[in-house]
Amino acid sequence: MKKKGFTLIELLAVIVILAIIALIATPMIMGVIEDARKGAAIQSVNGLLEAGEQYQIEGMLEGNSSNVIDLTSDTLSIKGSKPESGLLVIDNSGDMSIIAKYGKYCIEKKYEDEEPTIVEKNPCVIEEDEVDVKIYGVKRKINSSSTEWERIDNSVGLEAKAQIGTQEVTNDFDNIYPWSEIYTYSWNKATGKETRWNEEGFSYTDDYVFTKIPEFYYRRYQENGYEYVLISKNKIEGYTKSNEFSIGRYTMSGTETGVYSKSGAQPLRNKTIGEFRDYARALGNEFSQLDYHYFIIQLLYLVEYANYDSQEKLGRGNVANSIVISSGGCDTLGMKSGTLNNDGQHSMIYRGMEDIYGNIFQFVDGINIKDYQAYVCYNPNQYESDTFEGYYQQLGYVNTIAGGYIKKLGYDVNHSLISFPLEVGGKENTYIPDSYYRSSGNRIVMVGGLGNRDSQAGLWCWDCNNPSSIVGDYISARLIKTS
Repeated sequence: MKKKGFTLIELLAVIVILAIIALIATPMIMGVIEDARKGAAIQSVNGLLEAGEQYQIEGMLEGNSSNVIDLTSDTLSIKGSKPESGLLVIDNSGDMSIIAKYGKYCIEKKYEDEEPTIVEKNPCVIEEDEVDVKIYGVKRKINSSSTEWERIDNSVGLEAKAQIGTQEVTNDFDNIYPWSEIYTYSWNKATGKETRWNEEGFSYTDDYVFTKIPEFYYRRYQENGYEYVLISKNKIEGYTKSNEFSIGRYTMSGTETGVYSKSGAQPLRNKTIGEFRDYARALGNEFSQLDYHYFIIQLLYLVEYANYDSQEKLGRGNVANSIVISSGGCDTLGMKSGTLNNDGQHSMIYRGMEDIYGNIFQFVDGINIKDYQAYVCYNPNQYESDTFEGYYQQLGYVNTIAGGYIKKLGYDVNHSLISFPLEVGGKENTYIPDSYYRSSGNRIVMVGGLGNRDSQAGLWCWDCNNPSSIVGDYISARLIKTS
């Protein structure tokens, strides 16, 4: 008996039925998948907020400043999971919100909201104006004869005061990142652990007392006759990242068998820049002596105080005294800037960096000068005196061959951080009341001034007058730690 198969009509009927079933079922299945995706997105955002709250509670985002964490980086780890990209925002009031991207979804949720707001965008773009980005800056006419800068952007209306004597003062920048997150700590060489200055177990007389400068972004540029210096916590196009680093709270002390940064000690002296380099390296690969990071300190000060006259704003420091004094004269100031006695014979401090000018000159490594032409190296492992090639890069301008009070600083778009004197003059017609010393030939760099230079000392006092073999009672160094 012959078997009967499906007819063409029957097959078409089955196909039509299956198509109808698929047409009905597919949206339901896709809806379930989409709901699952939305649920995953919501769960991730809720997790971000929970982690963000803990992040804030732990004091890592303290103060009233605007804080934005780019979640495309590893800055904030969310239990092994995070959206494809996003931003955790903590605004001026301390409230948290999320602007996140998850697949095709843009998600926004404030901490107090029960459910996030989900907006489908393809592509999902986080608009710049959705984030409260803060920029603190100053500007100044390049040819101005004033020491003052004009506050711009979010710096407008802010005031910075240093403490002179025992009367405490209010400084608006104490609550603004990155200044709010600069702190002194003690580093234990044996364990590698850190103890903050206001925590139990800390002592200024510990062997390794440093001040930590957090990461931030900066921009220094010149345009239409003005110079601008801008600082932000946020990653902004055209800005350069300054990585976190630590600087000795005090000048380097100790001996050739071991150097320190501790209170109550005399600065180590009568050593060459190369010897100080070796002493720092002996502590570990992350250590060096003061280098290009000094320019970072200048930028932080400049945006905060908006004035080139550091002695006027922070205190004179030990600049009218032929005696080099021991460290620790500003310990009772804690993290306040200023001086306890402004008679010119006592230490000053800027945000945890005591005697950053005055008292004694300090070597600046990684910068060599050949007949007034400066070369800079940014790799501490390659620092070497009298070297002008390889890792050492030539600046796009030549330092002035004249000495005196500084009238104009150089600018190189490829090395915008580095600024050496281009013009000098008498004190009455210059805008930086600090002195510049120079000489032809191969030279190394020192900063700060010393105990008998009086008004010549300051944050912009440069000595480019000596060979790498120079030693003296008036020269010391300061430790830098980069990790």
